[in-house]
Amino acid sequence: MKIGLNLLHCQPGIGGVWQYIDRLLKAIAGYDQQNEYWAFVTRHGECLVPRQENFRRVRIDSIGTSRAARVFYENVFLDRWVRKLGLDCLHWFSNTMGLRSSVPGVISIYDLLAYHHPEDYSAAFRAYFRIMYPLGARRAAVVLPMSEATAADVHEILGVPKSRMVVVRTPLNEAFRPAPLESVWEFKKKYALPELFWLYVAHYGRHKNHGGLFRAYSEVKARHPGTWPLVLCGQKNGAEAVISRTLRDLGIEQNVLWLPRLADEEMPLLYSGATVLVFPSLFEGGGMPVMEAMVCGCPAVVSDIPALRECAEDAALQFPAGDDKALGNAMQTMAGDSNLRERYRAAGLSRAATFRPGPVAATLLDVYERAVRGAGQCS
Repeated sequence: MKIGLNLLHCQPGIGGVWQYIDRLLKAIAGYDQQNEYWAFVTRHGECLVPRQENFRRVRIDSIGTSRAARVFYENVFLDRWVRKLGLDCLHWFSNTMGLRSSVPGVISIYDLLAYHHPEDYSAAFRAYFRIMYPLGARRAAVVLPMSEATAADVHEILGVPKSRMVVVRTPLNEAFRPAPLESVWEFKKKYALPELFWLYVAHYGRHKNHGGLFRAYSEVKARHPGTWPLVLCGQKNGAEAVISRTLRDLGIEQNVLWLPRLADEEMPLLYSGATVLVFPSLFEGGGMPVMEAMVCGCPAVVSDIPALRECAEDAALQFPAGDDKALGNAMQTMAGDSNLRERYRAAGLSRAATFRPGPVAATLLDVYERAVRGAGQCS
């Protein structure tokens, strides 16, 4: 097969989606050296394409970083490349697909946050997703939600039958495993990290609920002044002033450390060095940091939302989402019981095989074959 990969929207600012795509392409490259892949990229996303003989690139620099220019190109010019290269199907990685497609299309859908919190998006984008998300989902040969939770949303909100969906979870390579103690010690020394600490890995945003975490942490600290410091990893997204004011008002500015951007290879060291991951998010498409923490042997406290229940199952301590008091109590429970932490650590490690690349890549290759077999269904 000749498979197209539309990566034109990819740039580092897309956050967790970037990591998902990067890991998925690496999983495919490790599993499939036979089929031919053509990736449509800009200079920003070119580095995502595996340096492997059966992966080729078509670099489109004219669209820059403009979403409008990218959408126009996808709907007017991209299909010309598809026909010219003789592709058998095209994988769209941006939640929707173009209006014109001469080959079967499959779509990765990460979440439907825009439907749950439309107030976080511009009027132009709201108009776009209200039209293009349902249209793309109806026209795709196969829809690929990244979790069962997202699949349920796609079914309920976009009306896609479950028979036309295949869940493709985040693959985690073998680098995500408990790191050697000496390496963890060197990492902690480099970033001046304490011996014991809470960890939250998330870019700042309303649904990530940093405010709830800060309030819960301040209450825990008030009851137990010796509680571990709180370490955060992720972009502040222009909220530096809000964050500083909140920490100051709560009296915890000296207890909170926000790490600089880490290299990908440092993330397993961070998870391995953390005492407990705390993940109070109000909405997730897949919960990638929770998976990463578990396979690195870091026990987790997570909000009880569909995507996190799915990825963690009984391998994490859960609390009602949005309940600051319940979050503080869960943190206090985990901090006070080393046997409980060890139990959740072992449970998380036992789920590691669920997230490894081979099964995920095999599933995706089956999807491509299914799409090509049903080529007559796409127009």
